[in-house]
Amino acid sequence: MTGSIDAETGVIGVGTVGAALLWQLARRGVPAIGFERYAPGHDRAAVGGESRLFRVAYAEGARYTGLLRRALGQWRELEAAAGLPLLGACGGLSIGRPEQDYIRNLLASARESGTPVEVLDRPAMRARYPQHRLLEGEVGVLDEQAGFLRCEAAVVAAADQAERHGARVLRRTEIDAVVEHDDHVEIRAGEQRWRVRQAVLCAGSWTGRFLPDGLRRRLRPHRLLLTWFLARRPEEYTPARFPIFIRESAGVHLYGAPSLDGAGVKVAGAVPAMPVPDPDAIERRHSPDEIAAVSAAVAELLPGLHPDPIRADAFTDLYTPDGDPLVGRIGGGRLSIASGFSGRGFKYASALAADVADMLANGTGAPLDFMAPERFAAGDPPDPGKDG
Repeated sequence: MTGSIDAETGVIGVGTVGAALLWQLARRGVPAIGFERYAPGHDRAAVGGESRLFRVAYAEGARYTGLLRRALGQWRELEAAAGLPLLGACGGLSIGRPEQDYIRNLLASARESGTPVEVLDRPAMRARYPQHRLLEGEVGVLDEQAGFLRCEAAVVAAADQAERHGARVLRRTEIDAVVEHDDHVEIRAGEQRWRVRQAVLCAGSWTGRFLPDGLRRRLRPHRLLLTWFLARRPEEYTPARFPIFIRESAGVHLYGAPSLDGAGVKVAGAVPAMPVPDPDAIERRHSPDEIAAVSAAVAELLPGLHPDPIRADAFTDLYTPDGDPLVGRIGGGRLSIASGFSGRGFKYASALAADVADMLANGTGAPLDFMAPERFAAGDPPDPGKDG
């Protein structure tokens, strides 16, 4: 090999997973460089929006439970290292009819994984969480381990801790190409070149630019909408009184989080995530129809909120055909991927990053078989589920 090695590992994208992965590598003493087009915690991709939901009871399946439980510990470790509050344990509600797929799958997953939950009927919900208007036949499922993550703060904290442990974060460095060779990976940005022994693609909606054609064609960037609403009685929507929630009500998907600033309550999801051709060209403003859809849902299901949003934004994430992420080595070589989280990966990113760091250090394959990139070789699986 001609030329020196700049680091053992290169991380393309210092966002949700990339920042956590740099932290995990650096604390293991692995020389690593992170390449970030903007800066950690920026609002142009999947990180922005104040908060993300954290859950242990997970309708997507019990196979995620171990990851979620370990993530809880990793988030607490990052909090302690950074001296910042990142994970708010306010509990979480799932609302819907027991016979519908969402609640049925959630309860089945909780039983299989041994995750404690409490089922609340309409009178119990009215007594304990009157902020929600339940429809006929609906119940609430309470997961007391759930809560919210301060997303921008968590990413910035992980990147800061990575640098404290010796990693380099190259901000405002847009990568043009990632080229795998027999004995190294070359990373290019304009006229600049870096050589690393291995690299991990964590670039969210932009990851496809660096992937082989066959894999790239399976992935689509999606535009996701966020909105915040003013409470009529703000004291009823603090973390102490208003758990995070996800609900499926009469064909409407909705999720939200308590007020973190004493004013805006985050409620989103009424407008489905939609594919976009270019993550650099998404419309961050909401159309009148999009505003009308979420406002109607809030007026019907959360009557304690003013139904006209006080804030609206949009971000992108990379979606896979089955909604499970792509995590593992690509073709068994020096290039790996940790992306394609389909709008719901933030909650377990801290634990997944630790698993990827172990994979890189030990030279093993995908940490979790169902996330392995080669699973798409047999054909397209079903469409992913809802975000949140």
